[in-house]
Amino acid sequence: LDPMGAQDFSAQLAQFSGLEQMTNVNTNLEKLQEQEAQSQNTSIINLIGKTVESNGNTISHKSGGSDTLAYSLGGDAESIKIEIYNATGDRVDTVKLGSQTKGKNQVAWDGLNSQGELLAAGNYSFTVRALNFSDLPVQVNTFSSGLVTDVVFGEGENFAIVNGKELPIDSIKRVSITQ
Repeated sequence: LDPMGAQDFSAQLAQFSGLEQMTNVNTNLEKLQEQEAQSQNTSIINLIGKTVESNGNTISHKSGGSDTLAYSLGGDAESIKIEIYNATGDRVDTVKLGSQTKGKNQVAWDGLNSQGELLAAGNYSFTVRALNFSDLPVQVNTFSSGLVTDVVFGEGENFAIVNGKELPIDSIKRVSITQ
């Protein structure tokens, strides 16, 4: 801050002005980021009461009702075996299906165990194994769906509570109105 001439003084003033402008831009970007986060949180709240679908294999079964088990096949399959497990990991039912084509598929599960008895309400999980016409395994991705009952705002990541579990918001693949 001891310029020798007017030219050096002008150059230093320009540098200070540029620094002040960059500080103001940074402050405005931080405010914009805060507003975006608030807007995002407001829209996430709108998920409560809606049915969402994501990658996963859990279902929230209501006693006496049926559930849709959704999965995607990486190729055509000749046989499909779906096993349903209760919350403690015990297999309660097995569904065997014939051939299905590549892509998204679904089957209705009646909510009965392998002896034909009505199962209690609760959270269940399922696995899908598929074999192609050469008896080789076919890649399978499973999907979970459920009602969003709560939303949790975390540090850096937000969650929807679905089937009693925290589901990261960015893993939701589909949202629909519950009927």
